Amino acid sequence: MITFTEGQNKFNFRVAGIAVHRDRILLHTTLQDDFWNLPGGRVEFQESTDQALIREIREELGIDIQIDKLLYVNEDFFEYDRMKYHETGFYYTFSFPEGHEILDREGEFPGIEDGGRLIFKWFTIEELQGLSVYPVELKTDIMSVIDGSADLKHRIHQP
Repeated sequence: MITFTEGQNKFNFRVAGIAVHRDRILLHTTLQDDFWNLPGGRVEFQESTDQALIREIREELGIDIQIDKLLYVNEDFFEYDRMKYHETGFYYTFSFPEGHEILDREGEFPGIEDGGRLIFKWFTIEELQGLSVYPVELKTDIMSVIDGSADLKHRIHQP
């Protein structure tokens, strides 16, 4: 995976996915975090970002997905766990196989990677508005994702 640490600074090359089904969006968190984010992970050397997302969802949920389109190239600068992060992320929309049981899941459920370390949940658009979620633009952009009008954006977030 492409990540580097230098002192208190850390760089991540990340990929994440936006899955929307019946006006609900899939997010994940961990027991230690007080925020939610999009499923995904770090890109590996010699791996394209779309293939990295397919691999990450397979590792986290055991499901093969279909990539729809690239929506964001996101540069984030933030602090987490006493480290200063510089993260470059590619954010795609994706679809689960039609009729897959994950589309009907209710409440929180564990992923399969690392003994269920990641906790997943589908949120309605209304619920999303009350969450601490990253990237924060997801709250305002979600309707354009749902109706398919979202265009590719490059964003830089600095504190």
